[in-house]
Amino acid sequence: MPDRHRSRTTALSFAVFIVTGAALAADDAPSKLPPGVADFSSNNMAWASDGVEFLPIPGEKYKAVTNDPAHPYCGNRIRPECGNQFSEPVADTANPILQPWVVAQMKRTNADILAGKPSFEAMSRCWPGGVPGLMLFTAEPTYFLQTPQEVTIVHTRGNNIRHIYMNVPHSKNPPLTWLGESVGHYEGDELVVDTIGLNDRTFVDNYRTPHTTQLHVLERFKMINGGKTLQVLVRVEDPGAFNMPWNAKQTWVRVHPGALIEDICEPNNDFFFGYDVAPLPHEDRPSF
Repeated sequence: MPDRHRSRTTALSFAVFIVTGAALAADDAPSKLPPGVADFSSNNMAWASDGVEFLPIPGEKYKAVTNDPAHPYCGNRIRPECGNQFSEPVADTANPILQPWVVAQMKRTNADILAGKPSFEAMSRCWPGGVPGLMLFTAEPTYFLQTPQEVTIVHTRGNNIRHIYMNVPHSKNPPLTWLGESVGHYEGDELVVDTIGLNDRTFVDNYRTPHTTQLHVLERFKMINGGKTLQVLVRVEDPGAFNMPWNAKQTWVRVHPGALIEDICEPNNDFFFGYDVAPLPHEDRPSF
């Protein structure tokens, strides 16, 4: 496939933020989408992630990793089940989908958290969220920009911008990147997205569940609840990390924050209290 499938540089990503924001502000622009295709991007609106972990799909035997039952996880929300205080993501490593090396790594992560070390949720430290993990970030809204040739999903934080090329096959050997190579098509009112070519430096969720470069993610985006909710059904396959494919879902709620803003994460997310946290991403030399 041509260069359109290459990973964008940080500088170019920020440029896309500005251009996309201008496009989203023009909410009276005529739609170029085929008849019957769901418009996820109209009227200057966006979507806000509704939860910090994947939800089970009724009837599915194999499910995404959730919290250790002894340690409820509420993210940055205060709820009674978390003792009315913030909580850290301690994973249930008994989940049968996990291969032994994954269990061992996650047990070490759990032990660090229970010993008082803060957890590393990728986007909270300005790292790319990965696929499908980035859809669990609840702090800022997500925008869709749709044309017949491409769907662009812009997560407000940093340079987490997904380019989904429509009605084309995957490259024969796509380069391994943070957000992979995504191709898509519509099935009725659903946007179906197929992603491969992911590096192994991200996590699939907020429990720091690792994966390999064999990761293959299929997402089905569909508006429900009268267009107020965006439901995403996710199928994850990775024979290098999981014993079997597993399915889950995530929901986003419609919000109206106005035009997209440029939110550069790194200059605003340093920490000065002295404890050990993951370093912010940086480049020793320009990547363009």
